[in-house]
Amino acid sequence: MKPADTSLVSKPDVDERRGGARLSLILGHSWLGALVAALLLWALAGAITGTLSVSFLLANATIAGFLALAGAAQMTVIASGSGNFDLSLPYVVTFSAYVMSAGFLGDGNVLGSLFLTLAAGAVVGAVNALLIVRLRIPAIVATLATGYIIYSLIVAIQSAGFNRVGGSLEALLRLRFWGISGALVVTGVTLLLLAIVLGRSVYGLRLHAMGQSAEAARLAGVRLGWATLWTFMISGVLAAWLGILLATYQGGVSADLGRSYLLGSVAAVVVGGTRIAGGVTSIVGTALGALVLTLAQSDLMLLRFGIGAQYVIQGLIVLVTVSLVAVRTRHLR
Repeated sequence: MKPADTSLVSKPDVDERRGGARLSLILGHSWLGALVAALLLWALAGAITGTLSVSFLLANATIAGFLALAGAAQMTVIASGSGNFDLSLPYVVTFSAYVMSAGFLGDGNVLGSLFLTLAAGAVVGAVNALLIVRLRIPAIVATLATGYIIYSLIVAIQSAGFNRVGGSLEALLRLRFWGISGALVVTGVTLLLLAIVLGRSVYGLRLHAMGQSAEAARLAGVRLGWATLWTFMISGVLAAWLGILLATYQGGVSADLGRSYLLGSVAAVVVGGTRIAGGVTSIVGTALGALVLTLAQSDLMLLRFGIGAQYVIQGLIVLVTVSLVAVRTRHLR
């Protein structure tokens, strides 16, 4: 067989195709935009303060790590498709922080309190899945109702005595090595483990398949009920783990501890470039999205913007990001 004659293909056509392929490859990494935005915001902070501080970046990364955990929990639910969101997440965060600090199993039993709190998060996730799968209640409604029930429990127990978690866990989170906090390392390891689960496990494959087309996944043998159960349990456990970390790192608990993590978790997913329609996950994108939002808030505080203006600008960041993702999606098609 003779080789194909490429003499009829002009060099400009070849260069154009190569350029288009390179552009598609770049656009295929949805988190690159968030990375560029984070670097620009860091540079802006340097211009405001007169110095490009690595410690400023690491301090914001520590705060962003907590938001990234909430974003990862929300991202897992969003990836399951059908417009799913976990609106119970901020309530689980706050309730878990109270449970961790209450010392139900004894004041010095940190390990026992940790497992009890994680189990509570898993139970909440299982209840959410039960309402969605068995009673066919939309995820937004089911998780909102569960969240209100949990909030009533928070109100009931918040007057009880709570202790500082302390111990080796607090020491680990507050440890600093070359400016890197132990809290940042712990959140980073958690996100890495979740990335492995979503990217390398059978469950991860089923989750992405369900998010892209539930009917096609069902025909392929995916048990949608079980996949939904695992998805919401993972979200509940991550929210509980975030509550544990916040209660330990901050050394206290308040009734509005998890409030900012509802919209913040969704915003981190969107800014990170993950499709809100489901079927796609990106731990790197979500982490970078959380960093962008945290740096943006820090920059606005340095510029002495009021809280109202901060919310407006952060909302505009999310809107611009959604628009860019829509343009990217049309280009890749």
